Amino acid sequence: MNEGLFLAALIAAAPAGPARVPPAGSQTLTLRAAVERALERSPEVALARAATEEAEAGVSVLGSDRKPQFLVNTTPGWSTGAPLSVAGEVPAAAGARLRMTLYDPLERSDEFQGQARVAAAKGTLAETRVDVARRTAAVCAKLSADEARVGSARRRVSAREAILLRERALAREGRRTELDVERAALEEARAREKLYAAESDRDLDRHELASLAGLPAEAPFVLAGDPEESIPEPESGDVVALALARDRQLQSLSEQADVLERSSKLLSQAFKPAINAEARYAFVPNAFGYDKYYLNFQENVASVGVSIVLPVLTGGRETARAAQSRAQLEQLRAQRHVREQDLSTEVRRAEALLARAGLEAGVARRAVAVAEGGVAQQQALAREGRGEADGVDSAQIALAEAEEELAGARRDQLDGRLRLLALQGELLSALGVGPAPAPGP
Repeated sequence: MNEGLFLAALIAAAPAGPARVPPAGSQTLTLRAAVERALERSPEVALARAATEEAEAGVSVLGSDRKPQFLVNTTPGWSTGAPLSVAGEVPAAAGARLRMTLYDPLERSDEFQGQARVAAAKGTLAETRVDVARRTAAVCAKLSADEARVGSARRRVSAREAILLRERALAREGRRTELDVERAALEEARAREKLYAAESDRDLDRHELASLAGLPAEAPFVLAGDPEESIPEPESGDVVALALARDRQLQSLSEQADVLERSSKLLSQAFKPAINAEARYAFVPNAFGYDKYYLNFQENVASVGVSIVLPVLTGGRETARAAQSRAQLEQLRAQRHVREQDLSTEVRRAEALLARAGLEAGVARRAVAVAEGGVAQQQALAREGRGEADGVDSAQIALAEAEEELAGARRDQLDGRLRLLALQGELLSALGVGPAPAPGP
């Protein structure tokens, strides 16, 4: 056996390399755990949740006038002549007031506007959670593909190094030229460049995943499991109809349109009285000296009444508010129509991309199988002494390139699944993530 065949047989018999051992003290992170951590720690989710809580609190503030309000007060004072109202109250030692708005179309309209803002904020929160979950799962899929690419790139570098060593040995024997050695060295440098690119992509994706999951930048962690097993295939059937029925943004727009339509109808009414009820009590002791001004003076004074106010001339405010509400309603209807069109297009595009990625992954798997067969064939020929000098190494390079294409195709396929699941409104449940926690008080 000549020197080239001996080296080929030696490399073929050598192990592929030690298995990647997780660093000591590293944390095991599954795809589901990464998504859950990202949803808990995402600043975008926190911002959207705070906006939702603010909108809900605003509705509570707007609706507080329609609930009973009880106030107690004291208004000590002094007057000359008949007592006059001071600071909005008649001077008294103690007093109490119970008031409630029975009906006010303008305040009710403001409350409807607040409910529309709540619906919009909830829709934004739901969309933000889905987006964060999709980005986190996509980074997990990319990181898994990066690890496969790094392994393939290292095997390619090893094969190129073996070819370069062989070319240099043959050059010393006078059977290769310096140009042949330079070509082999160039291919070895290119293989190292691809290894560096794969390692760089892996490190960047690790940093991004750590940032999304709320881990320290340098914290060691190992992504456990195959993302392909954690990301199921989207449902089959009429995907467009399914997406339209489950789209959270469309639901939010429908809720906003519903409350704004009620607001518009309320403001368009010709008869819009404001009705308030109030009960008041005051204790005015004789020491205040008011008894000399009243024939039937009593220390305990109470009154109950209902106020009915009907606006006649308001400077066009009610008309302008009604027009504003109708314009907002038309805007929401137009937004919903645009969203339906965009969603239908996005779903069809996602279906096409997923189908193409599936075909590419199938072809890539066949290419890997063929390349593995080529490696086995070249190894068998090397053991028999009938193979070419670079046969095993060339087969290993072909296998590494096929595996790298497969890793990229699987990454694209998983990304397509994530996009389609997100459009169908099934991403969070498919990943095993629970619903968003209820907003705080």
